[in-house]
Amino acid sequence: MSSEEADPTDFSVVSTLLAAIEKGDMDEVRRCFAPGALTWHNFDEIEQDVHDMTAMLGHLCALSTSRSYEDRRITTVGSQAFLQYTLTAALHSGGRFRMPAMMRLEIDSDGLVARIEEYFDSRVLDSLAKAS
Repeated sequence: MSSEEADPTDFSVVSTLLAAIEKGDMDEVRRCFAPGALTWHNFDEIEQDVHDMTAMLGHLCALSTSRSYEDRRITTVGSQAFLQYTLTAALHSGGRFRMPAMMRLEIDSDGLVARIEEYFDSRVLDSLAKAS
């Protein structure tokens, strides 16, 4: 592939987004998203806007002392990034949250996340409900 045919998509926003979630910095998380961006989860098939998605992540941050994206595997195709990972968190209750998942992110021409589709077993959320 010549440099003229190379996909110009900048995927640095993916690392920025994951680092912001690990730090619990919801302002930085919001800055990673394009206006009108949506997130969809397989367990409820509902699209969430950035406000609702950061509220859900904020809840995880409030229940935990630390978060980490472990075993990251990222593949990029065109303007999409496919991630396989395990999100872990140390909970204030002393427990540990562990969520193996996959995610597809669409990156727009400005290098921002335009859409996320995340796939995981919703039963892992039970441990968060118990910690609330």
